[in-house]
Amino acid sequence: MAISVDMLRLTGNPRVADELELSLFNAVLGAQNNAGRWWTYNTPMDGERKASAHDIVFQARAGSPELNCCSVNGPRGLGMLADWAIMETSNGLALNYYGPCEITAQVPGADCQLTLRQETTYPRQGHVTISVAPSASVEFSLRLRIPGWSARTRVSLNGEALDTPAPGSYLELNRRWQTGDTIEIDFDFSMWHWAGERDCAGKVSLYRGPVLLAYDPRFDQYAVDELPALALNNLQSQPIDWNIEPLPIVLEAVSTIDGRAARLCDFATAGAAGTRYITWLPAEHTPAAPFSRDNPLRAAR
Repeated sequence: MAISVDMLRLTGNPRVADELELSLFNAVLGAQNNAGRWWTYNTPMDGERKASAHDIVFQARAGSPELNCCSVNGPRGLGMLADWAIMETSNGLALNYYGPCEITAQVPGADCQLTLRQETTYPRQGHVTISVAPSASVEFSLRLRIPGWSARTRVSLNGEALDTPAPGSYLELNRRWQTGDTIEIDFDFSMWHWAGERDCAGKVSLYRGPVLLAYDPRFDQYAVDELPALALNNLQSQPIDWNIEPLPIVLEAVSTIDGRAARLCDFATAGAAGTRYITWLPAEHTPAAPFSRDNPLRAAR
């Protein structure tokens, strides 16, 4: 993530910010124990979550058994949000992070501060309301990151619908801003997947927006090895309410090929109660992994 922040500064490529978001909501939150006490050394795609103090016990020091490289570096993934949530551009600011927050930044080239307040349940749902409040009326360009996974994003400014922005780009709004301006964004939270290959052939990693989904038997009736295959060519999902701690960020009932449903939670919550979980999910009608010029033997079939 530190390297990605540097790359984003150098290139201004919104795809890099997409990767930072995926890392934050999945890898970073998944590496932290839900009580905040410890971090993992390894957060496997399929497996169990274990404290780094158990996996790398050789680093333990008398009097501080939970102090190790993972426990001190892991929190950087959270603190680093201040480096990429909003960034300066040549003619304004670029907003990269979505989630409930209030962000204050200096408008480049102007004696003016800008406050952006986001009201949203993102990444649980895709609707975001952004209230714009500059300390004085000011003209600058505000770029909004449109994630590559959001195929059909709807944006309105002060109630007026804008043209549909392209996925994997910045929507640039260049105007004179004043307090009271409001931006509404509806991201496309249709499920998307990553096709497995080699040992994971016939399986997929399933995402809902920026959140990787996982199967944790704590939320369902099937053992991990008995999960029915997902109906990938006709995938239906339904949100589920859950009130048993630790609470999931996302919990969805997803259709399977036998007409039943499997309950999938967000990766960050999977295994939080000590259960074994999987993120490579069995599925029918899985596409071949994409061809790679850099690695032509990949998915050689």
